Amino acid sequence: MNDEQSLLNIYNKMISSDEIEKNKSQEKLVTFLEALKKKLEKSVQLNQTKTRKMFSKLFSPKSSEEKMGVYIYGGVGIGKSMLMDLFFNLLDIKEKKRIHFHEFMKQLHQLIKIARENNIRDPIKTVASEYIKDIQVLCLDEMQITDVADAMIVGRVFEEFLGKKLTIVTTSNRHPNDLYKDGLNRKLFLPFIDIIVSSLNVVKLSANVDYRKIKIAGKKKYFLSTSSKDNSQFNDLISQFNLYRGAGITIQMNSREFRIERFESGVGLLTFSEICSIPLSASDYLEIVSHIRLLFLDEIPDLSNGGDDSAKRFINLIDSVYDKEVEILCRAEVPPEKLYNSGKNTFEFQRTVSRLFEMQSNNWPNREKTC
Repeated sequence: MNDEQSLLNIYNKMISSDEIEKNKSQEKLVTFLEALKKKLEKSVQLNQTKTRKMFSKLFSPKSSEEKMGVYIYGGVGIGKSMLMDLFFNLLDIKEKKRIHFHEFMKQLHQLIKIARENNIRDPIKTVASEYIKDIQVLCLDEMQITDVADAMIVGRVFEEFLGKKLTIVTTSNRHPNDLYKDGLNRKLFLPFIDIIVSSLNVVKLSANVDYRKIKIAGKKKYFLSTSSKDNSQFNDLISQFNLYRGAGITIQMNSREFRIERFESGVGLLTFSEICSIPLSASDYLEIVSHIRLLFLDEIPDLSNGGDDSAKRFINLIDSVYDKEVEILCRAEVPPEKLYNSGKNTFEFQRTVSRLFEMQSNNWPNREKTC
């Protein structure tokens, strides 16, 4: 293998170019993924039958080093998806697939529905087997189970996958034991957790320092679009994050999805209209914000004239940002106290103004919260 294409080599180059920060937890995972990559690539010279047998020997769940893949979990924005994608892109195997977990589940539901319509005897097992017939390695990003329908089939699907010695690499914000926590009929989901823990290496990714906060430390957090100086500073801060080169993120909210195109490692950029001009509930905002650690919110208008509905959504958004202790940098037409001076939600909006000022403090969120 060309050393130039090793995960560790590429990772170190990213550190040298200041694209990412050095992190011991990440380095340990990169070393593990490098070893997994070498084993998988070594199998390419064998035919499919021999490959499956070799996978069985290499990755059968006998010890922590011989499991059939890795489950990477940790907080938002610490590099889980980045490292999985680095592994996937450098893995010199054609029979590989990388997909977001929600898209993966959507595909499974559609295929299972078709199989049932065709009176397939065991639709879940049949679909799972067919799904991976040309895949040796499956990378799943952002695993989370919030839907009872997903919870009821995912265990059967993974049992089939791992029974056929598929190598799985997946990321999640939660430890397997916390998946579908407090969900309906969760006891039926517990066998899936057992499958994950016994068959995959469960690796926690962590960071001692939040480098996103370092980049904005001491900077102002509320900018006026009418000021050329503010515009320059706001754009400069955005440029410090790879938001336009990131893969974006799709967030599942029950039966709906919300897409953030400009998103990378827990940092997102949204315009006001993208998040406050569409019908979203308070719980929707909480779900969206739970995936973000730093939010750039741009193009906030003066809401005083006919902006009642948008103002209400903005209230819910800021409440969610505040409750989740997410850093937020805003660019708006007017200062916070002038955003919404007339309308049916003006009394409630006073709390939003107060929170916008509080969240501009360099001490926030380490200070006591206001009501």
